[in-house]
Amino acid sequence: MPNKRAPAVKKGPESAPRASAKNLTVSLPELLVDGSDLKFRELVADLFAAAAGMLALRRALATSVGLSAAEYAILLATWHLQKKGAVGINTLAGQLHVAAANVTAEVGKLVKKGILDKQPHPKDSRAVLIRLTAEGTAILHELTPLLRRINDRLFSGNRARDMNAVANFLRHIADETPNSIHLAKSFRPGARDERRRKSSAKESRL
Repeated sequence: MPNKRAPAVKKGPESAPRASAKNLTVSLPELLVDGSDLKFRELVADLFAAAAGMLALRRALATSVGLSAAEYAILLATWHLQKKGAVGINTLAGQLHVAAANVTAEVGKLVKKGILDKQPHPKDSRAVLIRLTAEGTAILHELTPLLRRINDRLFSGNRARDMNAVANFLRHIADETPNSIHLAKSFRPGARDERRRKSSAKESRL
């Protein structure tokens, strides 16, 4: 009597293999989905794409008025900050999350171009006060309608609470980035293997 074949078992859709903890690029539970960091990696990729796009946009706007991207950033930051009060080097550096020395260099270039004015601080001989000149104001007034069109399209469809959440998210990343850069720069590939080789060589001599 011929052997009867066992009926084939129908396999369901295969689920993605659960990532091993040692292969995860993040360990915070709130950033993992079913133990996987895939969604987090997608977020990081989108974040880099958005940052690159914003930098390219800044360069395009800066070029349209004959400035570098750094000069344009200083110009725009001064415009907004002087609405709140006096503007100094440290105020600009804090707003842009850059070193004060970098701000000083770019402010100097804009002063030479007649776009910013720099005066000694009346109460602090070590500090200066920065403000827009008539030329700087004219540049920004000419750009404002274009900026409004760009921003209305770029940020359309977002509610105020969503924007506040994103603002807090990005501010935290900007504040923590210097620490992350320090960690990245201190990494030495192969350092662990080198320590192991040295340890093995030492043991062999004992």
